[in-house]
Amino acid sequence: MLSSSTQNCMNFKKIKTKTAVFIAKAFVKLPLSLVLKIGEFLGFLMWLLPNKRKKIAARNIQLCFPELSAEQQKQLVKQNIISTGIGFAEMLYALWGSDEKILARCQFNGLEHISEALKQQKGCILLSCHLHPMELTVKAINLSIQQPGFMLARQHNNKIFESYVDTARRKHCQKTIDKKDLRTVLKSLKANRAIYYYPDQNFSYNCLYIDFFKQAAATVVAIDKIAKSTKTQVVPFFGFRTKDKYGKTIWKIDFLPALDFFQTDDTKTTLTKMNQLFEQQIKKHPEQYLWVHRRFKNHPKGRNYLYQDL
Repeated sequence: MLSSSTQNCMNFKKIKTKTAVFIAKAFVKLPLSLVLKIGEFLGFLMWLLPNKRKKIAARNIQLCFPELSAEQQKQLVKQNIISTGIGFAEMLYALWGSDEKILARCQFNGLEHISEALKQQKGCILLSCHLHPMELTVKAINLSIQQPGFMLARQHNNKIFESYVDTARRKHCQKTIDKKDLRTVLKSLKANRAIYYYPDQNFSYNCLYIDFFKQAAATVVAIDKIAKSTKTQVVPFFGFRTKDKYGKTIWKIDFLPALDFFQTDDTKTTLTKMNQLFEQQIKKHPEQYLWVHRRFKNHPKGRNYLYQDL
């Protein structure tokens, strides 16, 4: 039986989470352009105020873009933090905003690569990296294809908030899968479903050190094992925020042909080519990548070696 203090703490957490979700749902009722502007303002506040995430982004950009001058690196960090605020607004809008307004601002290129891959009846892995508009672009894709893809997701520490997010996601993706639940992943691919996979974050298990922007990055090997064992096609896609000719924010989502090296090359070569692909795409809009994440937390010279002085 829970103590009264523990019960009170849980009740407070529940009320606080419900209030936050209520505010978020009210927030996305605003015009989309205003939602994005407020996100931009929040990002600017994040840039002005001292915080560890800003330091992490600065360190990552310093490591990955040594060719930039100190001033150019500082400007990229600023753009990245502001974009992080916009990405937060995009995430809320993707969860509880208007489907029609999202689709009206999305442009697709190569969407047919998904249906081509699914013709083999072995499912499809939709491969991408952590770009700020990712939640919004996944929703737009699922609203535009015949059978929505399933999302691999990390469970949120706040289980109450997680239940709200999961419910919102299931409205367009039908199923969310814990990133460690390999059995459900394989079962879904066998049922010829598409699965969104983002293997570009730091991993402390089942990984190899593979170069990412010339830095040793702990890279998960599971995607290679899954693709080879199931002979599933891996279709990369990347969604970026940009402007149309009238200056209005739109999202361009590009799909590339299935990557044959997942079926032909050894694991290290495959993961190297995958990271190189991510680099090529990130360089198009480097400010929209998740640089606030400690991508190089696990390191050959020790955990947090590159961040220990922050």
